[in-house]
Amino acid sequence: MARRDEPPQGPEGEGLGGGPPAPQSSLEDAPPGQITAIQLQRQQQQFTGPLPHPDILQGYEDVLPGVAERIVAMAERQAKHRQDIEQTIVEGGSRRASTGMWLGFVITILFLLVSAGLILAGHTVEGTILGSVDLVALATVFVVGRAEQRQEREEKAKYVQ
Repeated sequence: MARRDEPPQGPEGEGLGGGPPAPQSSLEDAPPGQITAIQLQRQQQQFTGPLPHPDILQGYEDVLPGVAERIVAMAERQAKHRQDIEQTIVEGGSRRASTGMWLGFVITILFLLVSAGLILAGHTVEGTILGSVDLVALATVFVVGRAEQRQEREEKAKYVQ
C-alpha cells in the first residue's frame, strides 16, 4: 500500500511523472490509476472579402489550373458592377433633388404671381391668403428639409463611430 506522501505509482512500479507514458489508443484501454492527458487545440481563422483566402485560392488552382485567375476576374467584374450601380444611384438622386428644387421654385413663383394678380384685381384678402400660404409652405419645406438632413447626418455619424 502506498503512503500518502509518496507519488502515485503507475504500472510496474513506475512513477507517473517518470518516463514517457506508454502510447494508448483510447482512454478505455488505459490501465486503472494511470492518468492520460489529452490536449486539444482548436484554431479558427476568419477571412472576409470578395476573394477567398489565398490558401483556398491556391487549393482551387491546384485542382483546376487557371481557375484562380478566373475567380479574381469575377471578383473584379462584380466590384466594377457594384460601383457602377452606386454611381447611378447617386447621380439619379442628385438629378431628382435638382429637378424637385426647380419645380418647387416654378410652383412658388406661379403662386406668388397669382397672388399678386388677385391683389391687383381687387381681391386683396384672397391674394394675401394665397401669398401667405405659399410663403409658409415654402418655409416649411426648407425647415423640414434641414431637419431631415441633420437627422441623416447624425445617423451616419453613429455608424462611423
